[in-house]
Amino acid sequence: MVYELIYDHSREGEEKGGVFSMGTPSTGQADLHTHTYYSGFSKVGFIPYPESVTPPETMVDAAVKKGLDVLCITDHNEIEGAMRAERYVRENGLEIEVVVGEEVSTADGEILGLFLQERISRGLSAAETIDFIHNQGGLAVAPHPFSYRCPGLGKRIEKLCLDGVEVLNAAHRDAYVNRLAQMEAGSSFAHTGGSDAHSAKMLGDAYTEFPGKSADELYRAIKRKETKPRGGPAPLRHWIFWNMEIAQGVGKRLITSLGKDEHRASHNDPLGKVDQMRRHNKVIAMGGCMAFMATPLPLVCGIIGECWIRWKGRKKWNEVSSVMNE
Repeated sequence: MVYELIYDHSREGEEKGGVFSMGTPSTGQADLHTHTYYSGFSKVGFIPYPESVTPPETMVDAAVKKGLDVLCITDHNEIEGAMRAERYVRENGLEIEVVVGEEVSTADGEILGLFLQERISRGLSAAETIDFIHNQGGLAVAPHPFSYRCPGLGKRIEKLCLDGVEVLNAAHRDAYVNRLAQMEAGSSFAHTGGSDAHSAKMLGDAYTEFPGKSADELYRAIKRKETKPRGGPAPLRHWIFWNMEIAQGVGKRLITSLGKDEHRASHNDPLGKVDQMRRHNKVIAMGGCMAFMATPLPLVCGIIGECWIRWKGRKKWNEVSSVMNE
């Protein structure tokens, strides 16, 4: 199979005035893999930084503007952002449906739980996690199974009762990870696409096309393996923008939190961990944010990162291919 076939190259002319002219009257478009500022924190050294600084409402507004019919919010080990987005749609009568989802950290790799009623605990085996998802009427999808930077299920997908496999993840810009997923998924699972957006800018870079327009029809399409991945890898500028957005968002938060006692910071706030940093760490982090925003560092980091992901993608391809050929 040729890698380029999983991309819809007509997309080059889709984005006009910030709105996607996607699909036909009989098909819908859903982004099955997105994040908000409920997705938690990572670390650079001893400095924590949020995976996203985007509120759920902003993701919903961006999805409406871009013409998506269904938005699946799949924060890391959390469903509060998705539930908040669902309430926002309902209270404002917006023409989009939100699916409550979660990207669950299992002992074997990450799994997307879609159409959830309750949060799934992290740390269980992949099989146990899938059972918990199915027991509440949800669907289980393997995101980026052959990722070199995110915990993926890899070849375990062959033995798991998954409903779908993400064969197009826009956050993986290399020419290998998505191709491996497509080859391994074959015809055994529904093929899905998702942006893995941590910023509204990245939303819809990759998405899933399905017969119908509603969330119920998306559910049936996944069960019947009638979905098609569309779009392509996120443009480099979207990655650079996301990094700048994180630096700007953290910088603003640090400025407002400098006068706060870290022990009194709200633990219910998705970005509250920034407030909980010690004062000297806040000063160091603020300096880092200012240096990042005021210099060509975003572009430099983007170029270096581009070389790194191509090298890591090729390495993963060689590793998996050697196993397949044995």
